[in-house]
Amino acid sequence: MKFRNIVMGACVLALAACGDNAQNPEMLKGANFVSAQPGADITLTFDPNEMRVYGRVVNLYNGGYTAEGNNIKFEGFASTMMMGEPSAMETEQEYFQFMPMVEKYELSDGKLTLIAGDGKEIVFTQVEQLPGEEAPAEAADTPAEPAAK
Repeated sequence: MKFRNIVMGACVLALAACGDNAQNPEMLKGANFVSAQPGADITLTFDPNEMRVYGRVVNLYNGGYTAEGNNIKFEGFASTMMMGEPSAMETEQEYFQFMPMVEKYELSDGKLTLIAGDGKEIVFTQVEQLPGEEAPAEAADTPAEPAAK
Protein backbone atom coordinates (compact mmCIF):
# COMPACT_ATOMS: atom_id res chain seq x y z
CA MET A 1 0.00 0.00 0.00
CA LYS A 2 2.81 2.44 0.88
CA PHE A 3 4.63 1.64 -2.36
CA ARG A 4 1.47 2.43 -4.33
CA ASN A 5 1.12 5.80 -2.58
CA ILE A 6 4.76 6.61 -3.30
CA VAL A 7 4.32 5.75 -6.98
CA MET A 8 1.12 7.82 -7.17
CA GLY A 9 2.85 10.76 -5.51
CA ALA A 10 5.78 10.54 -7.92
CA CYS A 11 3.39 10.51 -10.89
CA VAL A 12 1.55 13.57 -9.60
CA LEU A 13 4.84 15.44 -9.12
CA ALA A 14 6.03 14.44 -12.59
CA LEU A 15 2.80 15.69 -14.18
CA ALA A 16 2.97 18.94 -12.22
CA ALA A 17 6.53 19.52 -13.39
CA CYS A 18 5.47 19.02 -17.01
CA GLY A 19 2.70 21.60 -16.58
CA ASP A 20 5.14 24.31 -15.43
CA ASN A 21 6.25 24.89 -19.03
CA ALA A 22 2.73 25.45 -20.32
CA GLN A 23 1.81 29.05 -21.07
CA ASN A 24 -1.43 30.66 -19.97
CA PRO A 25 -2.93 32.62 -22.90
CA GLU A 26 -5.07 34.59 -20.43
CA MET A 27 -1.85 36.35 -19.33
CA LEU A 28 -1.66 37.97 -22.78
CA LYS A 29 -5.06 39.66 -22.56
CA GLY A 30 -4.75 43.39 -21.96
CA ALA A 31 -0.94 43.25 -22.03
CA ASN A 32 1.24 45.78 -23.90
CA PHE A 33 4.61 44.93 -25.40
CA VAL A 34 7.43 46.80 -27.20
CA SER A 35 10.29 45.42 -29.28
CA ALA A 36 13.18 47.70 -30.26
CA GLN A 37 14.10 46.81 -33.84
CA PRO A 38 16.37 48.47 -36.42
CA GLY A 39 14.65 51.60 -37.65
CA ALA A 40 11.52 51.35 -35.50
CA ASP A 41 10.03 50.13 -32.26
CA ILE A 42 7.23 47.61 -32.68
CA THR A 43 4.28 47.80 -30.29
CA LEU A 44 1.90 44.92 -29.70
CA THR A 45 -1.21 44.99 -27.50
CA PHE A 46 -3.53 42.07 -26.83
CA ASP A 47 -7.12 43.21 -26.51
CA PRO A 48 -8.50 42.37 -23.06
CA ASN A 49 -11.94 41.35 -24.36
CA GLU A 50 -11.53 39.99 -27.89
CA MET A 51 -9.01 37.69 -29.53
CA ARG A 52 -7.44 40.64 -31.35
CA VAL A 53 -4.11 42.43 -31.33
CA TYR A 54 -3.17 45.92 -32.39
CA GLY A 55 -0.06 48.03 -32.46
CA ARG A 56 2.26 50.21 -34.49
CA VAL A 57 5.50 49.95 -36.39
CA VAL A 58 5.33 52.81 -38.88
CA ASN A 59 1.64 52.17 -39.50
CA LEU A 60 -1.10 51.21 -37.11
CA TYR A 61 -2.18 47.58 -37.47
CA ASN A 62 -4.67 45.13 -36.03
CA GLY A 63 -5.64 41.52 -36.51
CA GLY A 64 -6.90 38.34 -34.94
CA TYR A 65 -5.10 35.66 -33.01
CA THR A 66 -5.76 32.32 -31.36
CA ALA A 67 -3.75 30.88 -28.48
CA GLU A 68 -3.78 27.58 -26.67
CA GLY A 69 -1.02 26.55 -24.31
CA ASN A 70 2.30 27.51 -25.94
CA ASN A 71 0.75 27.70 -29.42
CA ILE A 72 -0.31 30.98 -30.97
CA LYS A 73 -1.44 31.96 -34.45
CA PHE A 74 -1.87 35.45 -35.87
CA GLU A 75 -4.12 36.08 -38.85
CA GLY A 76 -5.83 38.73 -40.92
CA PHE A 77 -3.68 41.79 -40.24
CA ALA A 78 -4.87 45.14 -41.58
CA SER A 79 -2.84 48.34 -41.44
CA THR A 80 -2.82 51.96 -42.39
CA MET A 81 -0.63 52.79 -45.39
CA MET A 82 1.64 55.69 -44.47
CA MET A 83 5.26 56.00 -45.56
CA GLY A 84 8.19 56.24 -43.19
CA GLU A 85 11.95 56.11 -43.14
CA PRO A 86 13.30 53.30 -45.35
CA SER A 87 14.78 51.35 -42.43
CA ALA A 88 11.50 51.60 -40.50
CA MET A 89 9.51 50.50 -43.55
CA GLU A 90 11.81 47.50 -43.98
CA THR A 91 11.35 46.55 -40.31
CA GLU A 92 7.58 46.85 -40.71
CA GLN A 93 7.54 44.70 -43.85
CA GLU A 94 9.64 41.99 -42.15
CA TYR A 95 7.36 42.08 -39.09
CA PHE A 96 4.19 41.74 -41.17
CA GLN A 97 5.75 38.79 -43.01
CA PHE A 98 6.91 37.22 -39.72
CA MET A 99 3.63 37.35 -37.80
CA PRO A 100 1.65 34.79 -39.88
CA MET A 101 4.60 32.39 -39.47
CA VAL A 102 4.52 32.51 -35.65
CA GLU A 103 3.61 29.17 -34.09
CA LYS A 104 4.69 29.40 -30.45
CA TYR A 105 5.22 31.94 -27.74
CA GLU A 106 6.92 32.17 -24.37
CA LEU A 107 5.90 34.71 -21.74
CA SER A 108 8.24 34.90 -18.76
CA ASP A 109 9.69 37.62 -16.55
CA GLY A 110 8.10 40.44 -18.54
CA LYS A 111 9.42 39.15 -21.88
CA LEU A 112 7.27 37.84 -24.72
CA THR A 113 9.09 35.77 -27.32
CA LEU A 114 7.24 35.00 -30.55
CA ILE A 115 8.71 31.99 -32.35
CA ALA A 116 8.13 31.18 -36.03
CA GLY A 117 8.17 27.68 -37.47
CA ASP A 118 11.63 28.31 -38.95
CA GLY A 119 13.02 29.24 -35.53
CA LYS A 120 13.13 32.99 -36.09
CA GLU A 121 12.16 34.95 -32.95
CA ILE A 122 11.15 38.44 -31.94
CA VAL A 123 11.42 39.37 -28.28
CA PHE A 124 9.13 41.99 -26.76
CA THR A 125 9.31 43.64 -23.35
CA GLN A 126 6.07 44.04 -21.42
CA VAL A 127 5.23 47.65 -20.53
CA GLU A 128 2.43 49.25 -18.56
CA GLN A 129 2.05 52.06 -21.06
CA LEU A 130 3.02 52.15 -24.72
CA PRO A 131 5.37 54.86 -25.98
CA GLY A 132 3.44 57.93 -27.06
CA GLU A 133 0.43 57.22 -24.87
CA GLU A 134 -0.52 59.87 -22.37
CA ALA A 135 -0.23 59.16 -18.67
CA PRO A 136 -3.50 58.37 -16.89
CA ALA A 137 -5.51 61.48 -16.09
CA GLU A 138 -5.56 62.82 -12.54
CA ALA A 139 -8.50 61.84 -10.38
CA ALA A 140 -11.71 63.38 -11.69
CA ASP A 141 -12.55 64.87 -8.29
CA THR A 142 -9.45 67.08 -8.29
CA PRO A 143 -10.65 70.66 -8.83
CA ALA A 144 -9.11 72.61 -11.68
CA GLU A 145 -6.97 75.56 -10.72
CA PRO A 146 -8.59 78.94 -11.33
CA ALA A 147 -7.46 80.79 -14.45
CA ALA A 148 -5.03 83.67 -13.96
CA LYS A 149 -6.55 87.13 -14.24
